[in-house]
Amino acid sequence: MSSPKRDTTDGRKRRWQEHNAARRQAIIDAAIVVLTRDIEPGEELAVQQIADEASVHRTVLYRYFDDRTDLDLAIQREICLRAGEVLLSSVTLEGTPREIVQRIVASYVGWVVENTSLMRYAERDVPGATAKPLDEAISQIAEQIELVIGGFIAVLDIEITEDDRDSLTPWVFLLVGGVTAGVRSWMSRDALRPSAPVFTDLLAEVTWLQIEALAGTRNIEVPDIPVEQLLTMKEAP
Repeated sequence: MSSPKRDTTDGRKRRWQEHNAARRQAIIDAAIVVLTRDIEPGEELAVQQIADEASVHRTVLYRYFDDRTDLDLAIQREICLRAGEVLLSSVTLEGTPREIVQRIVASYVGWVVENTSLMRYAERDVPGATAKPLDEAISQIAEQIELVIGGFIAVLDIEITEDDRDSLTPWVFLLVGGVTAGVRSWMSRDALRPSAPVFTDLLAEVTWLQIEALAGTRNIEVPDIPVEQLLTMKEAP
């Protein structure tokens, strides 16, 4: 049984940890505000700007982060978390297969266009870092898309070879990587040409054609009906 003294000590330690976590998050949130409001895509983000927005002294800021690398990675993780929440909400089995592809691509392009400074910051290589939060976030999105494809295969009762099943993960990463690389190239232009809606449609079409063509080489016909309807047809006696 714990002594009252130990309970008090543990309680203080927990409150101190919660305080530190809250202050750390407040500083990260301040950095996001500065990036969104004051920083042009590709511009440097100064620690003093973050400190001013968070209403803390620059030296106090580093009580909550080991160094600039730790700070930058924390900001990148927050950006990826916010983007991921938007993107993952679009990765569902609602609509036709083609509509699903269109929705996912549109969600990604739309977020990047609306948050260009954040995306440019997330894409940066952080000196001294051994991990890249953006790569981890892309992996999570790819894993979720793979689950959707796996669910679609199950709905259609499609038989695929063991080699194809083993190749599913790298193939999905290829699709996702192609979309992200295409968007990065498009966003690097001085002016967005073509327009976002036109580019979104093109990127979604190219992605869909890859999926449809690969399915065709396996003699798999992808039905152009909502997945919900397919589920209903499968459950019908």
